[in-house]
Amino acid sequence: MSGDVDGKIAIITGAAGGIGREIAKLFDEKGILLSLADVDRGGLERLSLELSGSPLIVECDVTDRESVSGLIERTVSEMGGLDILVSNAGVIRPELFEDASYENIDLQVGVNLMGAVHVTREAIPAMKQRGGGHIVMIVSLAGLIPETRAAVYTTTKFGLRGLGLTLNLELRNRNIMVSNVFPDSVATPMLEYEAKHGGSPLTFLGEPLKTEAVAAAVWKAIEKKKIEVYVPHSMGILSKIASLFPALIPLLWPLLEKAGERRMRKKGIGTDIVS
Repeated sequence: MSGDVDGKIAIITGAAGGIGREIAKLFDEKGILLSLADVDRGGLERLSLELSGSPLIVECDVTDRESVSGLIERTVSEMGGLDILVSNAGVIRPELFEDASYENIDLQVGVNLMGAVHVTREAIPAMKQRGGGHIVMIVSLAGLIPETRAAVYTTTKFGLRGLGLTLNLELRNRNIMVSNVFPDSVATPMLEYEAKHGGSPLTFLGEPLKTEAVAAAVWKAIEKKKIEVYVPHSMGILSKIASLFPALIPLLWPLLEKAGERRMRKKGIGTDIVS
């Protein structure tokens, strides 16, 4: 895809959430035409009022293949094609794996991993018709290193990284670029949910990122044609280094968790979940 994005057509899933909203606003500033997807139609409608353009609003459940197929079909038929996909929809249900309900397991795998599989699989033919495109996966640093009390979430994010890296190889001859973006903890309603429902202390080691930082990383991935972008960059590098020495993880993680617990107490974050 060329560097000129004015008039390009983009789908953003999970657009009503904190990160999705910020990506939509940035894309709108860049002149990108938007197809916004989420299960929260009211959130999409409120977001549309903040944009200069008139986005297509599609209530879509990414776990449902028919719903995803309808999203792609409407985008192509009503907007004229598809150039950019930001696969952003995601959920977390913090708990020890041994205590995890199958309902929570299915939800996280369905939204985080299979949702990305569905929307990406359906988007590729539309991008091929346009002669190329760019797919951006919003992963997480949990796609590089384990996150305690989030084994299922971590599993889905490791899977997303594998999907993105493999597709970047497979789709090169189709002129379709695939980028993975790895944010650290972000100040969103999902992070607030983690704080109130037993999230990993690792998540609260530092100040959470602003959603604007993640949107900027998505733009960097598209503009610079980056395979992977870490937010912040330093944490991504440290995470990759840690992943090279898995034997150190059982030694280091308890120390990091204790540091996270101390910060949670100091900040009054989810004090009911740390004893």
